[in-house]
Amino acid sequence: MDETVIIIAKYLIVILVLALTYVFFKQDKRHKVEMVALLAASVIVAALLAKLASVLHQDPRPFARDGITPYFSHGPDNGFPSDHTTYSAVIAFVIMKYSHKLGIALAVLALLIGSARVVAGVHHGQDIIAGFLIAAASTGLSVLVLKFVQSRHSS
Repeated sequence: MDETVIIIAKYLIVILVLALTYVFFKQDKRHKVEMVALLAASVIVAALLAKLASVLHQDPRPFARDGITPYFSHGPDNGFPSDHTTYSAVIAFVIMKYSHKLGIALAVLALLIGSARVVAGVHHGQDIIAGFLIAAASTGLSVLVLKFVQSRHSS
């Protein structure tokens, strides 16, 4: 059981990256450019929001605060928000714009990754929820900004 949790917590994100690559190559040239712009903007905004959140809220990792033994070695830095969950969810939300059903399935995997990190003792639930909310906000904001830029550019 521990090995399964470790694989999910540390390596399942590879499946999301592979899905992103698959969806990217299925797009025509215009949508590929749009998808790269959306992904880049979403990642940048997510990184900024995550950094701001980590400055505003300190959440020592469970093994540092609660004295539990984590399933794998990790630095005792601030665990808020979860980077794995944030970026997995960003990928899922970007894909959702191009393949709704696959995006939803990947959002479930992003939640699974976050949950496994809680079980593994390297995050608390609030870290996962914050990562997911940051991903949703950053991707949603990026969609709106890119639509605005496209509308201004086509005028």
